[in-house]
Amino acid sequence: MNIHSKRCDNFIVLEVQGRIDGISAPELKRTIDHHAATGERLIVLDFSAVSYMSSAGLRVIVQGQKTLKPLGGDLILVAIPELVRDIFRVSGMDQFLTILPDFQAVQQSIQPDARNDARVTTEPDGSRYEWKKGPDGHGRYFLIGNNGKLVQAAYRQQDNVVVKPAKIRFGFGLAALGEDFGDFKSLYGETLIVGRHFFSYPAVERPLVDFSLYQPGSDHSFNFLYGLGMNGNFSGVLRFDSSQEPADLAKLAEVAGTMTDAPLFAVVILAKSGGIQWMHLKKTPILENHPENGTIFDAVNFHQWMNFTPEPDDFNKTVVACGIVGKNIRTVPPELISLFPGDGNLHIHAAIYDYGLWNNDIGNFETELERIVTDFNVQKVVHLLPASRLAHGFIGIIELEQN
Repeated sequence: MNIHSKRCDNFIVLEVQGRIDGISAPELKRTIDHHAATGERLIVLDFSAVSYMSSAGLRVIVQGQKTLKPLGGDLILVAIPELVRDIFRVSGMDQFLTILPDFQAVQQSIQPDARNDARVTTEPDGSRYEWKKGPDGHGRYFLIGNNGKLVQAAYRQQDNVVVKPAKIRFGFGLAALGEDFGDFKSLYGETLIVGRHFFSYPAVERPLVDFSLYQPGSDHSFNFLYGLGMNGNFSGVLRFDSSQEPADLAKLAEVAGTMTDAPLFAVVILAKSGGIQWMHLKKTPILENHPENGTIFDAVNFHQWMNFTPEPDDFNKTVVACGIVGKNIRTVPPELISLFPGDGNLHIHAAIYDYGLWNNDIGNFETELERIVTDFNVQKVVHLLPASRLAHGFIGIIELEQN
C-alpha cells in the first residue's frame, strides 16, 4: 500500500493505493493520527486506487472517524470501488461513515460552513492564518501588588493582595492559594488564571501544580505578590497553523498585533508546542529568603533562584497561556513598563499539559479552552520566553484599557 498526502483548500486528501489489510492498516492509522495531531480535522480518503480492504482496514477507518467527530471534524471516503464497498455494506458501516461519490460532493458538503466567516490567509512559508472578529469593545486590566520587590526577594505579609475569582477572568503573576499567610508563604509560584480557573506552580524543591477550578459563587482567595488581571470579551480569535515550521512566540504576537488597532492587548493561547523555552522560580521571594548579595537575577544567585531551559523543551505538548503584548513599548502605560522583561514587548505565563486533540474550528475556541483547562492534567506553570515555538492553535485577543 502507498499513501500520498496533499492539501486541497481546507482539508487533507490521502490518496491510498493498493491493499489495506492487517499488514498495511497500521500505516494508514499512523498517517491519519499524524494529520489529526498536526491540527487537521477534515481528512478525505481517496479510495479510487484501492484494490482490496479487509476488516483490519475498516477498523482503522472507524477509529479515525471516532477521533475526529468529537473534535468537529470528519473522515470522508470518496471514489470507493464497488468490490471494496461491499465490506462497508456487509458490516453496516456505510450507515455511519461519511461516504461520497467524488470530490465535487466533498466540496459541496463542507461549503455551507464557510469556516465561520473567518478570513483566511496563507504566507509564503506555508503558515496559514484565520481571523474571526468578535464583538466591538475593550477589556480592562488592573495591576495587582508590586513586582518591584521581586528582584530583591523582599516581600512581607503586608504585600500579599487577595483577589476573588469573580473579579478576574484572565491573569498572570506570582500567587498562591490559601487563607492563612503562614500556610502559603512558601508556596507562591508562577501563576496563570484562565476563565477564572487558577493554576500555580509553587516555588519549592519538587513542585506540583496547585489549582482551583471556578464554580459560580466561588469565594476562595487568590493570594498575589504581584500580577495583572484582565477582564473582557475577545475582540477576535486568530487561528494559526505553522506545523511545517513552528513559529516563535514573538512572531505570533506580532501577527496578532496586526489584527487589532489597540496598542496594548491581552492574548489567551491554546496551542501545540513545537519546542518551548521557559523559566520559573525555585524559591519564594519573601524577605526571609532574601539573597545575601545582589539580586535574584545576578549571576551569583541566578541558578539558586531560577529553573530555566537553555534549549527548546517540551515538544508536542498542549500549551494554554495568558499574557499581555505591547505593540510599541514606548506607548505602554508607565505603570506596566516593569512587567515587560528587558527590552521585550510581551509577558506571558503558560500551563503545560500532555498533548491531546481539540476541536480545530475557530468558532469553538472558547468552548475548547474551557474543556482543556478543566479536563486535561496540567504538568507545570511557567513564564514563557519569546523564543518558544508553537506549531498550531489559537490566540484570543482582548483589547485593553485601564480599569
